[in-house]
Amino acid sequence: MVAVVLGIYKDNIFALTEKRSRNMQDEPGKLAIVSGYLDWDESGWEAICRELYEETGFDVRKYDGYLLFDNDKQPFFVRTDPGENRQNVAMTYIMIYDFAKGLPKEVEQFQDSEVESVKWMPIERIFDERNNWAFNHDERIEMAVEKFQKYLI
Repeated sequence: MVAVVLGIYKDNIFALTEKRSRNMQDEPGKLAIVSGYLDWDESGWEAICRELYEETGFDVRKYDGYLLFDNDKQPFFVRTDPGENRQNVAMTYIMIYDFAKGLPKEVEQFQDSEVESVKWMPIERIFDERNNWAFNHDERIEMAVEKFQKYLI
């Protein structure tokens, strides 16, 4: 499960990102977007909402009034390549919010054993070649921005 969470504030687009803990087995210390696994008897949407809360403190229900688009709670990209990083199925979800009154900065205070830091990153900084992204997550953000551009204008 992968979540591309985009926030619009003052005509700028921000992506909810995290820096993985150096204790993580896979891709330690790298930038990422929220991702994780399905629990037993859980839908993909339920899993990504849970992972968002566990990794960033972002509670989807709390910000429902700001939601512009969520692709009907369905993934916009599915990868089923069994040779890629032990995950046979990866589903990428999108959430676009209009935070006219300000980005929910409290998530940037979140700390966890899996996550070193959480940040709303301006979209233009996502593609800075100096960034070191885990799991090609910058490509997922780029894919979402291109595919759902009409919601970001």
